[in-house]
Amino acid sequence: MLDEPHHDASEHLVSNPCPAPGETVTLTVEVADSGAGVSSLAVRTVHDGEAAWAEGRRAGPGRWEVALSAHNPVTAYRFWLDGPGGPRWLTGLGVVHHDPTDHHDFRLLTTGGTPDWVPSTVWYQIFPDRFASSGRHRAQLPEWGWMSRWDDPVATGPRSMTQLYGGDLDGIAGRLAHLRDLGVGGIYLNPVFPGRSNHRYDATSFGTVDPLLGGDEALVRLRRACTDAGLRLISDLTLNHTGSHHEWFAAAQADPDAAEADFYYFVDHPHRYASWLDVASLPKLNHASGELRQRLYEGPDSVLARYLGPPFDLDGWRIDVANMTGRRGHDDHNEVARRSARRTSDGVDPARWLVAEHFFDPSADAGPGSWHGFMNYAGVARPVASWLGRRESLARLTGGPGQAPRDGVAAARAMDAARSVLPWQTVLGSMALVTSHDTPRWHSLARSPELARVGLGLVLTLPGAPCLLYGDEIALTGSDAEAARRTMPWDTSTWDRSTLDWYRELIRFRSGSRALAHGGFRWVERAPDALAFLRRTTGEHLLVRACRVGGAPPLRLPTGWEAELVAGEGTARSGPDGLAIGHDGPGFGIWRLLGDGDHNGD
Repeated sequence: MLDEPHHDASEHLVSNPCPAPGETVTLTVEVADSGAGVSSLAVRTVHDGEAAWAEGRRAGPGRWEVALSAHNPVTAYRFWLDGPGGPRWLTGLGVVHHDPTDHHDFRLLTTGGTPDWVPSTVWYQIFPDRFASSGRHRAQLPEWGWMSRWDDPVATGPRSMTQLYGGDLDGIAGRLAHLRDLGVGGIYLNPVFPGRSNHRYDATSFGTVDPLLGGDEALVRLRRACTDAGLRLISDLTLNHTGSHHEWFAAAQADPDAAEADFYYFVDHPHRYASWLDVASLPKLNHASGELRQRLYEGPDSVLARYLGPPFDLDGWRIDVANMTGRRGHDDHNEVARRSARRTSDGVDPARWLVAEHFFDPSADAGPGSWHGFMNYAGVARPVASWLGRRESLARLTGGPGQAPRDGVAAARAMDAARSVLPWQTVLGSMALVTSHDTPRWHSLARSPELARVGLGLVLTLPGAPCLLYGDEIALTGSDAEAARRTMPWDTSTWDRSTLDWYRELIRFRSGSRALAHGGFRWVERAPDALAFLRRTTGEHLLVRACRVGGAPPLRLPTGWEAELVAGEGTARSGPDGLAIGHDGPGFGIWRLLGDGDHNGD
């Protein structure tokens, strides 16, 4: 694949991947064999809705350059190549020999990209009731819940929603040493607002932190402890619905003329109303209401802004079911919601992060002034799971009949398809993950412990901000979403130490690598049982290889390369025919590349 022309919109091949409006940037295209096969190159972009062209120039062995004006908020472009290899296009999907649409063009954003710290951070997701308990708030058992001992199994059926274990925010603060030892850089908390379930997506108020978790004071204490430990902290905000016991919904039901009555979709006031997926306890919000928008996410007095500022100082929000927010039938207020939320967040601090839940193609909701990124189920979780996961468990990942086992070639194409429809800054601002609190645990989904490690390696090295679910580092299992929300065992004698050591090694390397956080992405191998790619910045060139079976042919690179294994496992052998990278069985490794190879822009 190194003989194919290549471009990505990273800092490796774009002089400024997040340009100011109207700024001219230099785009670089890598070609093989000192440019053989390419005798002319041009960039095709869209300027105020009309196609525009600029000619490129040869900039040295294996490199072409072309200037591009980032004229519009989203500046989309693709390359026209001609020469002995024939005319073709270079798009986000690679080289194509037909006239493509604009859908897979490369894209630059000129209205503020992802905060620089986001893709450098490895995230650790915590379900607050299940991670750790300080024992200080267990006496405040609500009438809707029932308490279990810490080691009791998770219940099944409706009772699972009201089962409590007593985890709280002070308990999390008391366990930060484990996170520091693991090497992660940030905590993502599921909702902390009071509700009538252990998941708290059915908020009864946005005005306070749940007393069961320790209240506002406990969130402030956790924020300070995270700051002292060098950890970022974000939490969960639902803009799509509230709980049916929310104070706004109570006011709406009590008085059809109340302002809050316009916050919801009443079919027959007060007892018939629209709800999320027809779940009566989750009434859906109507974003046509300006009062709702102001209270929830518009302006400095909104819920969204309040917790981003002191004393809580959250580093951002994960937006629950962002793909459904503001959408019902012919109503579509989603763009208003996401743009308003982004303006509010930027008004508090442009370095705050908004990442949106989305299980499939999020491209319609991406772009300038939108969420910084998405939970990348489409571009990471589903392809990785399809390659490494158990057939019988795949349907539980995202539901429906369409999730099936794939080979490495198909998995790579799925990754390319998802990545190519998003601006590069949005890809970097997205969570790279394989599982979460909404899915089976990765160590139950993967076909073997060895392949679970391979999948973790891919999450940590594909573009985006990696996110792990608490306990994955000690190989916790759970065959569905409820079982996945088990308690974290703090008897360390029960931990899978080899898995913990593997996670620690890879996470620590990932946390210190500029190339894995911001570097470009280029495939060098797409085979049924092996995938390999380059992540590169000017000062760091890394080769990543994942193999799912023993006996797969080694990856061969041209002469001129040398490789140093820096994390994971595998072999690198130099010979007269070049460099061979291999694995004796299922395995994953990261190599630092030295040398100039075949002058492919390196």
